[in-house]
Amino acid sequence: MWRTRTSLLVILILMQGGVSRSEGASPPPSSASEESLKKIEAQLCEALGRLEQTQAQLEALKLEVGRWRAELSQSRLAPAAPSEPAATSVPAPAASVSQEPRAPFAERIIGPGLGENERPHEINLRPEIFIQTRYSTRPYKGATLEDFPSNFRLSRIETRWSGRIHEQLGLGLELQYHPAPDGSPEELVNDAFIEYYLNDRITLRAGQFIKPFGFDIQQSSSVRESPERALFAGYFFPGQRDRGALLQGDLDFLDRPAFKNIQYFVGAFNGNRFFSDNNRQLNYNFRLRKRFESLRLATGVSIQRGHQRLPPGFAGTNNENVFGVDVQSTWGRWGFRGEFVAGNMPSTRLGLPARFAPAFRPGRHSSGGAFFATYHLTEQDNLYARYDQFNGDSVTGQNVRAFNFGYFRRIGDISRISIDYQFKNRLSFNDDGVNTRLQATWGVIFRSCSCPLVGNPDE
Repeated sequence: MWRTRTSLLVILILMQGGVSRSEGASPPPSSASEESLKKIEAQLCEALGRLEQTQAQLEALKLEVGRWRAELSQSRLAPAAPSEPAATSVPAPAASVSQEPRAPFAERIIGPGLGENERPHEINLRPEIFIQTRYSTRPYKGATLEDFPSNFRLSRIETRWSGRIHEQLGLGLELQYHPAPDGSPEELVNDAFIEYYLNDRITLRAGQFIKPFGFDIQQSSSVRESPERALFAGYFFPGQRDRGALLQGDLDFLDRPAFKNIQYFVGAFNGNRFFSDNNRQLNYNFRLRKRFESLRLATGVSIQRGHQRLPPGFAGTNNENVFGVDVQSTWGRWGFRGEFVAGNMPSTRLGLPARFAPAFRPGRHSSGGAFFATYHLTEQDNLYARYDQFNGDSVTGQNVRAFNFGYFRRIGDISRISIDYQFKNRLSFNDDGVNTRLQATWGVIFRSCSCPLVGNPDE
């Protein structure tokens, strides 16, 4: 539109100049000479030329105004459609297998905002509300109601406020309802933390929040494709959260290509999930993550060093050291994720008071890994498969293998529905209680802004 205003201003200046020159022209004397006549004729030709130029500019302005009106009307009707000149617009071709999917697919697989602070989002008085309902059926042999939440249920009900409240302060608060009917009121508060922004690149967070370890631990339930996280998440990090302090930032300030898009996380935690401290010792977490934007690839390494409680009567090492590597990538319409975690066998399961695992022995180790692949059919439809294994179950002492495949569909920007089928060689015992073959899940997240389900709203 600024070009239109500039053109009108130029026309007015030209017209004003023409009028001024015409008014300033001296009338021919009574004894007009041939030279004076030629000057007047030249002035007339110049004025006629400016008039023709002005008429051409007016026609061009009419066309430009018409084009702007058409584009504005189209943007009101379809704000997501890109604006292009009417003369050069070409109908978009129908979706085909050979076409490249849009950016949100790659963002969902790679998760560029994984573990980010709350600074980019100003807090809103209206909370985010996440509701997930599920139908589960066909339990595995030997599963009890504790191991298999059967039939229809509300698997997640969460309310969250988070964002920036000051130039240097942010906060996050997330409450969940679903532990209350399960008799676990101590788990009602998911997140409760404050953030201090030391500068544009360094954040200090303190309170209760998700641990900075790997990808699957931190990925939001509202965007995860499979019904629950990989098996190792429930054993090593049940509840995904802990209480402590975290320093996070990136290395872009070094202004070298090798350090671009590298995030770091350094934290100290109680080491007791999100319960009160019970061993007067801290756990320390370290994580580095690097994104390769041109390759649509991200990879990370995570380390936890700490100690855990031993069951009564047991002596030996009480280490709780865990190491993990993860990678995420997209290739055309395919998305891939892989993650491997290994460390000391966990001595307890999620719960208060602590429930010691019957197969735990000091010095034993557990390990787990998952490989996930998805195919992007359309903007709404996706197929996926995941192989998941955990070695050294601290409840049975055996290895658990599971294979999931399924379909999920986005319904608008705030809703997702999915169907998942699972094969598993034996029951698993973690905080998610996924011991069923068939699950149908429908999730809806209400936000105070119209944002697609690509970010990290809930953990």
